[in-house]
Amino acid sequence: MAPIAIVVSIAVVAGLIAYLIWQQSQPANTADAAAVAAEADASPDLPGEFVNLPEIYGTDSEDAAYGDSPNTAPHVSRDVDYAEEQGLPPAGGPHWGSSRCTDDPDTSPTFCGPVTLGFYRVAWDAGSLIHNMEHSGVVVWYNTTDEAIIDDLQDFAEDKRNRFLVVSFYPEMEAETVAITSWSRRLIMSVSEYDREMLDEFFDVHECRFDPEGFC
Repeated sequence: MAPIAIVVSIAVVAGLIAYLIWQQSQPANTADAAAVAAEADASPDLPGEFVNLPEIYGTDSEDAAYGDSPNTAPHVSRDVDYAEEQGLPPAGGPHWGSSRCTDDPDTSPTFCGPVTLGFYRVAWDAGSLIHNMEHSGVVVWYNTTDEAIIDDLQDFAEDKRNRFLVVSFYPEMEAETVAITSWSRRLIMSVSEYDREMLDEFFDVHECRFDPEGFC
């Protein structure tokens, strides 16, 4: 019986080796590959300006991955200077993810993310909101006292209920400004240029376009 057991063991080991070799030869996860392509798509035909996150967070950045590839979406537990690195509001990058946020920034855990979907008259930190973009979402940021604009943004959020959208007050941004972002894309408009149709177009194109974790 011993020789048979040896033969079976050899066959099992050979099978395992063959499987590992096959696995290494397979293409990268399709969701990851699609996300990498979406992040790098600088096409002028897409709504919003392109923000080159791999260039900003390259291999010489503080959060660079090991090897030669940039790590554009690490979870960190610190403040990040998005204004210096890419301008405001940010369109991706290192962000918070210690735990999921509540529906109130004052009662949420430190360095939490993502934010519960919906509309907010209170300010969320960019570190939390970027996590929503990593999860296939779109974020609208506003810094205005114009109640007509704020009411319209709330209506916009209601119109997208149960979809991947957060609308948040963001006082770090230039005053009397509204912006909409997805991963690697950003559209900024002054209150005087506010255009609901541009928000709709941006959202419809970019919701789920970057979906590395398969939320869509």
